[in-house]
Amino acid sequence: MSSSEKGRVILLNGPSSSGKSSIGQAMLPLLADPWFLVPVDGISGMRSTEHTRELDDDEIREMLRRTRLGYHRVVAALVSTGNDVIMDYPLSEPWRLADLLDVLDGYDVTLVHVRCSQDELIRRERARGDRPEGLAVSQNVFAHGYNDIDVDTTRRTAADCAEEIVRRFEARR
Repeated sequence: MSSSEKGRVILLNGPSSSGKSSIGQAMLPLLADPWFLVPVDGISGMRSTEHTRELDDDEIREMLRRTRLGYHRVVAALVSTGNDVIMDYPLSEPWRLADLLDVLDGYDVTLVHVRCSQDELIRRERARGDRPEGLAVSQNVFAHGYNDIDVDTTRRTAADCAEEIVRRFEARR
């Protein structure tokens, strides 16, 4: 397969409630080619929530690790067949980035840092009401130190950020 037949990845990396999902949705109609928006929450949402037994903390950690490893491979499968993918994914553990870079080695990956002030993250998280309080602030997603594009959603709309990302993404080509 030639490199022009491989899919591309735009990875929206930021803490919970920073605006990744909204930006991803806003990007879809702006991109010239068809793209898949594949949020990690969509993969997690496919998992059963009813079990015959309760999982202990170690079992939960292992289940979440397997889910994230599987997510990386779902994205890799899509791009390996020529599909373009927007990932909505907080790289909040160092092994996630290492595994993802290994799985996507050889593919065109654009890493977008989606950030927001701590006060705004807290406000959004409370307004959402569907996440554990403090999750957004606790996620250390920027330890990798490199981003192709950086946007701050504190005072900007998802649509504004999406336009900037798409403009800068297309200018890089």
